[in-house]
Amino acid sequence: MDTVTHGLTGWLIARAVPQESGRKEATIAVVAGSVLPDADNIASLFGSELYLRIHRGISHSFAGVAVTSLLVALLLYRFGKWKDLKKLYLLALLGQLSHIALDLLNSYGTQIFQPFSDARVSFDLLFIIDLAFTGIIVLGLLLSRYRPSRARAALVILTAYVGFAAFLHLRAVDAVREAAVRHGVPVVSSWALPRLGEVQFLPDLGLGRRAEAAAGPRLTEVAPGLAAIADRKGFPLPAGPFAWNGFVDDGSTYLRAEVDPLDGAIAWKERARKGRDVPEARALGNLPDVRTYLWFARFPTVYVSTSEGKTVVTFFDLRFGGLSARRPFVLRVIESPGRSPQTLWGES
Repeated sequence: MDTVTHGLTGWLIARAVPQESGRKEATIAVVAGSVLPDADNIASLFGSELYLRIHRGISHSFAGVAVTSLLVALLLYRFGKWKDLKKLYLLALLGQLSHIALDLLNSYGTQIFQPFSDARVSFDLLFIIDLAFTGIIVLGLLLSRYRPSRARAALVILTAYVGFAAFLHLRAVDAVREAAVRHGVPVVSSWALPRLGEVQFLPDLGLGRRAEAAAGPRLTEVAPGLAAIADRKGFPLPAGPFAWNGFVDDGSTYLRAEVDPLDGAIAWKERARKGRDVPEARALGNLPDVRTYLWFARFPTVYVSTSEGKTVVTFFDLRFGGLSARRPFVLRVIESPGRSPQTLWGES
């Protein structure tokens, strides 16, 4: 989640925890802990490859927060008036664990088992910014200023909200899997990931027309005849777990669709060959940047172009949109005759 939401969550938790003394220091401990893991964003100053390796790494791991929570507690013990080191440590740890829990809810991936494993864990339930989720926290803070029990009630509502998102996640996975089967696509694996929602500028097609389009022509290499759905534009609004991307691995390609989990409508967007199977990508597998990208990407795909004797191999992750979309975390490798490959990171 975003850092602001992390900090507000820590504040809400501090309100919810019964505390007879040291209220100020206790609040600082939880809030500081709730935002501290994102200090690893400083890695962005040293290049994209290092950032992908470090962000949500050791600072977001169980082992890491156990150590850094002690540092927070020692600082507050040294400079604060409340001299209960054990409670300060536990409160700072609680704040950091809340940070890990929220980050696990989205699809970026968090290395919670560092330094023992660099596996990236994600539950794929909420988009990285969710105004409805954050709104519940803000409302809980406003209502609990004099009644801490309302902060606890807000935490219960947040838990129910996540449960509702998990329900919609399962519906989205089922919808994209069933749609692929209807089109005769072999399903090795299927996933649903939250995406940025939109408010449509133009009227929707209606439930019946959308269902008809979803069950339309057999899936082709790109999207089937769904231009009426695929070309709709809207105003981005990250509020609520109602917008999903569905993914299918058919063994050789990744398919991406936008999914409405409420009515099961599917809008197929694209089909791309799995990046690890592209010969040009395999030939670059020894480059550190390429190794890092393939480790990081959930659905790595590759676009190869040639111009004026140069070959450009572009790596992108369907998790963040297709080749035609504006997306982060793009790696380009430029190969020129007689020269070592050049790597360029950036957005599309």
